[in-house]
Amino acid sequence: MKLTVSKELLVASLRRVLNVVSARTTLPILNNILLETAGDKLILTGTDLEVSIRTEIPVTVVEPGTITILAKKFGQIVSALPDGEVTLETDKDNRVRISCKKSNFNIVGMDSVEFPRENPIENGWSFTTTCGDFRKNLAKVSYAASPDESRRVLNGILLSLRQGMLTMAATDGRRLALVEKPLTGGSTGEEGDVILPPKVVAELQKLGESSDELVVQLTDRKAAFKAGGTVVTSKLVEGNYPNYRQVIPAKFTASAIIPREEFQTVLNRVSMVVSETSSSIKMKLEKALVTVNAVSSEFGESSEPLEVSYEGREVQIAFNPVFLADPLKHLEADQIVLEFNDEYSPMKISGDEGFLYIIMPMRV
Repeated sequence: MKLTVSKELLVASLRRVLNVVSARTTLPILNNILLETAGDKLILTGTDLEVSIRTEIPVTVVEPGTITILAKKFGQIVSALPDGEVTLETDKDNRVRISCKKSNFNIVGMDSVEFPRENPIENGWSFTTTCGDFRKNLAKVSYAASPDESRRVLNGILLSLRQGMLTMAATDGRRLALVEKPLTGGSTGEEGDVILPPKVVAELQKLGESSDELVVQLTDRKAAFKAGGTVVTSKLVEGNYPNYRQVIPAKFTASAIIPREEFQTVLNRVSMVVSETSSSIKMKLEKALVTVNAVSSEFGESSEPLEVSYEGREVQIAFNPVFLADPLKHLEADQIVLEFNDEYSPMKISGDEGFLYIIMPMRV
């Protein structure tokens, strides 16, 4: 193999694939990335056998070929090269010469025959959206997934396709974040539910420009996400997602409309006195006013009022401040709506189209 490629393009493509390469593996080949030519393109692939990323960039191919090379070291070398055209050339001993202007490296590669390849997804279902919309919706729910790795199902994000509606949901048992919207790009094949593992969710947040078309292909065991010249493929979490809709109250007796950004700022300020032993804040709702306060023996107390649209009875509800603030960071609406029944029942937060968040109050 011999080719020349822009350093800028090579660095950008390496950034896409390096994150998926595991630092801890019993298979030496998985420490490498696969380089292979196809026409006038260079294809780079990294995998940990759970998630694979394949991306292609335009190059000038002098001699086609394929090789694998230590991923992290290759990334370090390429990033340190001067700007300009980079030449990659392999020899019969699987050594790779990397040169750019006056810089030259000759490093050890490995034959590509043992590198695991992903088979194309067949006989599944698919839908089309944009990278920007998909990323925004993921961000609106992913923080609510359980961090407990022993709860594999709740570790992931539910992706549900039903009757032209795409639903994303995440829950850790104490809160639920959900986005449900009609698919504007259409869908084909069957419909169903899959659970995305957290690692692929993190990679999808980096995929493509906002306006790029995103094609999602799904089966019961695997998912593929195609945007531009990049394909992210992942195994899915096995198991059945819990019936999250049963935690959504059928009706609410009170509601308040609150300016989102101002509420987020107040929460951040008041929460500064919260400690590990006193990890709650209280919201006191009365006519046209909400007062947010926190108290801890370690740091003291804080309180701040905020004008809101509320006409119900006076009520005081306590929450985990992180859980209350999380959705506010990712919503876009100027105002959010809080709906509740009493101090002990689940509260609903809504704002953006198709979004809802259910949070359980704390008993303090």
